[in-house]
This record gives sequence, C-alpha cells and structure tokens, in this order.
Amino acid sequence: MKQLFLLFAVLLMVCSCSDEILNEDNHQAILGASNATFSFDSITEPSNWRKYQSLEEMLAACQIPEVKLKTMSTEELIEVCMSHPLHAIYIAYENELEGAKVVFNNFNGFSELRNRKDAPQKILEFYYDINFNHKTKKERRKDFSIITYMGFIELYLASKELPELYKGDNLVNLKKISDDVLDMKLGQTEKKIYTISRSLLINAQIKLQEASLSKEEANVLESFVIKGGGVDKPQDYSIISAILNK
Repeated sequence: MKQLFLLFAVLLMVCSCSDEILNEDNHQAILGASNATFSFDSITEPSNWRKYQSLEEMLAACQIPEVKLKTMSTEELIEVCMSHPLHAIYIAYENELEGAKVVFNNFNGFSELRNRKDAPQKILEFYYDINFNHKTKKERRKDFSIITYMGFIELYLASKELPELYKGDNLVNLKKISDDVLDMKLGQTEKKIYTISRSLLINAQIKLQEASLSKEEANVLESFVIKGGGVDKPQDYSIISAILNK
C-alpha cells in the first residue's frame, strides 16, 4: 500500500513538473548543449500528459517511433533514454533499482541501446561529461529533479543492462569515472547519503568482478546489489565502504 501511494505521488509530481524537469535550460545545465532531434515535449505537454490515467498508458505514450529509433545516433539515444519523463518513479520503490527497471524494461529506447555495440563506451563518455555541480540562477528549486536525473543514470550503470560495460577496458574506465564522481560527492558540503549510495552500488558491482573478495565480503556486496543499494541500517554503509576500499 505504501509503495502504491508513493508511486501515485510520484506520478502526480511528474504530471505537474515534467515540463520543468525536462526543459531545455535545466537539461543543458546538467549536460551541456543538447544534440537530440527527438524529445518528449509534445507528449508531456500538460494538457496531453494529464490524459493518461495509468503508469502503463504513460509508458506506452513515451515510445520512440520505430523509423526514428533506427536512425538515431548512440549519443542521441542515450540522451533521450536518460531524459525519460518517468525517470523519477524509482523513488517510489523501496528497491530503487527495481523501480528504475520499470522504465528500462518498458521503453524501446533502452531496448535499442542494448543492441548498440558502442553503447558502453558512449554511456561512459556521457556519465563523465555530466557536470554534477553546475548551478544556474534557477536551479535551487530544481535540485530535486537534478538529483533524480543523476540517480537514474547511476542506477542504469549499476543495473548491468549493458553487460559489456563490466568487461575489459570498459570496466577499468567505469571504475575510474565512478571513483571520481564519488570523490566529488564526498567533497560536497551537503552530501546526501542517497546520492552516495548509488555510487557505492556501481562500485559494488565493479568489486564483484574481482577475485579478491572473501565469500563473506562477496555476500555483503551481493545483498547490497539485490536490495538496489538499500541497507538495513545506516551503519551498513561503513561496512560496504570498507570492503570497496580494500
């Protein structure tokens, strides 16, 4: 019941704020100039968006036309996928990774991204280029949308939706970038544990690829991943961090 209530609340938030979350100034403040030739603007225009009465209807309305889908560059496809109007629904789930997968599994943009051989390299470039600390004069009231946007990207990286991301040079680069982002977060004056936990989730997936873990350590990280970055008590983050820093 609690999850249904939270999901309803998030859908209301998306209905009322989707134009703000996705508007050009906000998106460019995070990523830079947009190269996308496809956008959700017409779909999420308030008078249209309110017509959809369920999550299923909203997800169905957001699909990219097949003709357009096949002609999009991988860079554009990633940008569009990460700007999905329903990206924030994961916060309604106790397990954030499972919540994010609702979008991953029900958007044809992500299905197409899985088929792109250059997707792992391009998603790493995308993540590296995000300016998490960028501030604009309007951004104080938009911090929530930026945090959820960042979180959605990090949950995608941690999801292993792109298996090749966790192999070879891609894995090496992911670790470096993830460590850099985590250092940046830890250096913030007002660091928030739920933003740090998503970096820890990526790093847990990376660490599980190594052979240096004891069985007990692997079990701790596997449990953390299964819970989508959740813990039973805040002190558990210290245990996870200690394993990751070995």
